[in-house]
Amino acid sequence: MKKGYVGLESSGKSLALAIDCVRLLKRNKHWYKKYGFIRSLYSNLKFSKKIEKEYSLFIKYWEDPKEVINLTGVDIIWDEVSAHFSALKQSPLPLSVNIWLRQGAKQGVDIYFTAQEFHDIHNDFRRRVQSVTEMRKIMGSDRGGKNLPPIKMIWGLCSKRHLVINPYNELQKEYSDLFGIPSFLPIRKKFCEIFDTHQLIPKGKEPPLEHTVRVCPDCGYTEIYHSGRKTSGYYPKNK
Repeated sequence: MKKGYVGLESSGKSLALAIDCVRLLKRNKHWYKKYGFIRSLYSNLKFSKKIEKEYSLFIKYWEDPKEVINLTGVDIIWDEVSAHFSALKQSPLPLSVNIWLRQGAKQGVDIYFTAQEFHDIHNDFRRRVQSVTEMRKIMGSDRGGKNLPPIKMIWGLCSKRHLVINPYNELQKEYSDLFGIPSFLPIRKKFCEIFDTHQLIPKGKEPPLEHTVRVCPDCGYTEIYHSGRKTSGYYPKNK
């Protein structure tokens, strides 16, 4: 499963993701007690010391996508997924990445992600997504941050609307909420302290190009592809 939250800065998407994280960690801890296996949760957001202490057996961190691609039997928390898989990249994702994304259910991989806009994400990733919720902050306290006054009381309310993503039209968004009514998420201090939402997500290294050579068995004509795109072609010198 691939489930996402989208919205502009301070819209509540990381807050919703944090709540999912705690739910997953509680579930994984329960499965460990009942069945004896460890299902890890890989996150590119750092949890609070309290959460780390309680679920240290299950939490692992990552910074570069190559650390999680091809993992199996895990939950992956991917904040700002478009920083790594951007829609601005026209080249297809490498075949190995595409296969991993396509076969997530078979490999027991669930990805929970955020992005500012759904159409910011590379199309090869978007096509594999099952659920996207659009977050909006309706009211509440300021977010705070570096060189800003401390927040005396954290409060607020966010709306949640389920985007229609199949088909998806970025110019005319549609929603699938019952009777068109959004649901709501209260902004509470305990939710904001699950992890640090001020963390900056670095741009990961570009995935390596996949080199493919195709040869005609009759005439020997050779084509060279890099990540699915033809880059050169030639006939044998003796032809």
